[in-house]
Amino acid sequence: MAAGEAHAAEAPSGGPALRQARAAWDRRSLETAEPLYREALEKGGLAPNEVLEGYVRLGSIRAALGKKDAAVAAFRAASILDSGFVVPSEAGTKGANLAEKAKRDTARIGSIQLAVQTPREVQPGKSFTITATLDKGHLPIVSRIGVIAKDGTTGKEVTLDAKPDEAVEFDIDSDITLPGASILVRVDALDGHDNRLASAEERVRVPEKDTEKGAVASGAKETGGTSFGNKPPGGDSEVRKGGAFWSSPWPYVIGGIALVGAGTAVFFGTRPTPNVSVGQVGVREQ
Repeated sequence: MAAGEAHAAEAPSGGPALRQARAAWDRRSLETAEPLYREALEKGGLAPNEVLEGYVRLGSIRAALGKKDAAVAAFRAASILDSGFVVPSEAGTKGANLAEKAKRDTARIGSIQLAVQTPREVQPGKSFTITATLDKGHLPIVSRIGVIAKDGTTGKEVTLDAKPDEAVEFDIDSDITLPGASILVRVDALDGHDNRLASAEERVRVPEKDTEKGAVASGAKETGGTSFGNKPPGGDSEVRKGGAFWSSPWPYVIGGIALVGAGTAVFFGTRPTPNVSVGQVGVREQ
C-alpha cells in the first residue's frame, strides 16, 4: 500500500548561518564558528554533506577549544552519517584521537543506509510506485522520509512524505509522467529539523509514445550510506536484525542527530529504567 502526504520544498533555513559559520571557520575564528554551526543544524534544511560538515567541524572546534565530551558527541553524530569522515587539521592530534574514539563508539551501528527502488520506465500518463528503504538500526534518528520527483524537461514536481519505516511506498501521480519526460526521484531521510541525513536518487524515463512494455525495477544510487541495489537495507549486526533499542548503542548517540539540543546521554551499554529519558548529545552545551 502506498503512503505519503504532499509537502512543499523550501529553501534551507540553516543556509545563512552555515555560510557565516564557514566564513568564521576560514578566518580561524573557531569560537565564532561553533555557535553558527550549531544554529545552522538547529534551523535545518541542510543537505547530507552540509549536515556532515556541521558535525565534523563542531567536533573539531570543540576539540581545539578543549571541550572533550562535546567534541566526542559531535564526532559520534558525524560517524553515523559517514563512518569514514575525515578530521580537519584544525582539530589537531587531540581531535583526531577523539574522532577515532567516536568511530569506535558507533561501530556497531554503522553509517546510515538509505536506498530507493523505482521502475526504469513508465508509460505516459501513468502513475507509478517507488519504494524507499532504510536500515532498521537508524530508524530512531529519522523523523520522516521525504520524496521529490521532478521532470527535468518541464520542471513539474511532486513532493511527498511519510513516517519512517524499513520500507515505505509512495505513489507518484500521473500528472508528472508526460511523454518524453526524464524524472529524477530523490528520497531523503530527514531529522526533526528537516536536515537530510541521507539521500538516494534514481531516474525514471517516460517514452514519447505508450509502448506498453513492462517496467523493470532498477537498482539504487545513494548519497549517505551504502548502495543496496534492489535488496532492502540490512546487515549482520544485532541492531539491524531487530535487537532491542536499549540493547543497542543508540541511547548514547541518538540526540546528536535526531534532536539537536542540550546535554549528553551516558547510557552506552546500559539499560535504563522505563522512566528514564534519553539525553541529547551533540550540538548545544549546557
